[in-house]
Amino acid sequence: MLHVVSFLVLFPPFSLAFTADEVKNLTKYIFATNAYDKSLRPASNQVSPTDLKVSFNLLSINKLDELEEKLVTTAYLTLSWKDEFLTWDRTEFRINKLTLPQNWVWKPDFVLKNGFTEFKELGGSFYYVVLAFDGTLSWKPYQVFQSQCSIDVTYFPFDTQTCNIQFTMWSHYTYQVTLSSSSSSVEMDDYKVNKVWKITSTSQNIDNSGSNSIVTYTLNLKRKPGFYVGNLVTPILFLGVLNILVFIIPADAGEKMSYCVTVALGFIVFLTIISSELPANSDSTPYLSKYLQIQIFMGGIALVISAVQLRLRHKSEQQKVYTPFKLLVNAAFCKKFKAKVSCKDKATPVYEQNKEIQDMKTYDDPITYTWNEVSSAIDFVMFWIYIFVYCISTITIMTILKN
Repeated sequence: MLHVVSFLVLFPPFSLAFTADEVKNLTKYIFATNAYDKSLRPASNQVSPTDLKVSFNLLSINKLDELEEKLVTTAYLTLSWKDEFLTWDRTEFRINKLTLPQNWVWKPDFVLKNGFTEFKELGGSFYYVVLAFDGTLSWKPYQVFQSQCSIDVTYFPFDTQTCNIQFTMWSHYTYQVTLSSSSSSVEMDDYKVNKVWKITSTSQNIDNSGSNSIVTYTLNLKRKPGFYVGNLVTPILFLGVLNILVFIIPADAGEKMSYCVTVALGFIVFLTIISSELPANSDSTPYLSKYLQIQIFMGGIALVISAVQLRLRHKSEQQKVYTPFKLLVNAAFCKKFKAKVSCKDKATPVYEQNKEIQDMKTYDDPITYTWNEVSSAIDFVMFWIYIFVYCISTITIMTILKN
């Protein structure tokens, strides 16, 4: 204990405390005595560029508007550079850091290049910069950024999007100000998770090769499909099943046509909902919209077939059934095969069975066809065709979307 007390008395800790008068004297020394000019780029040798260190701190993704192709994020930038005209000797002024309004010093004209709105200055009149004794300035402008983002909705609602947020030096050329990064990627220590989009990865790219330096921050986003699967995809799949059930309803029920129209209108409603949620462009069409178009087309075909079927069903039974319809009935119910084959008891001698076959050849009863059988055959054949088309199209589209 004696050793500790002796050390504290002989070697007191360095104190950062300073008075208001010292701050006033330092401020007067910088801006009055040295006549600091904020319009002058802070380099003694104007040939050498100023190194601007940049980092992007993402706080939240507010919205990704698919219709306007706009990404809205909340973030703040951390910018630091060295101003050679804002230095002082710590032996004369024992102040290490000084906080100043941002409009008192030179600051880079750093702007959002792919902004959705007009250019505007970062920060504001109430923002401050932190100035160190060696001239290093630190500035953290906080802002809601609205940037352009090209949307590809081909695999909606299992799609992934890549959005770029670009910043550039608007007036200063590369030989005047160059960009460098103080971090390896987008900073996400304070990021708040979005309920619609998940960030799979981020990256940054600094380009000092052009006339103006550009830094690009890339966000790779993946949509969380739970909401759309439950409220959009699942009802569409069930509507596809209802499309098949058109051929289960008998022609005499009287509700076949109205049922067909109702199912078709249901598909059109869902197609309208999807179209209202997605951008109106011809570059990419969602597979889900293509699937809906297939189902609407199938619903239209079912409507036409049902109309023809009802017309045939109510023909007079005395009117002859045409040959193509006879073939359809034979294919659907194997009517000709059933009419020709005569099953005899196994105990019947062979010669008697042969005699029966000869009798069938000599006396061949004509097969009768009715328009009711034609209507039933159409239902039977179309039912299985629609099941096949529905299963193939659904499995194909869902596999493509999922993968």
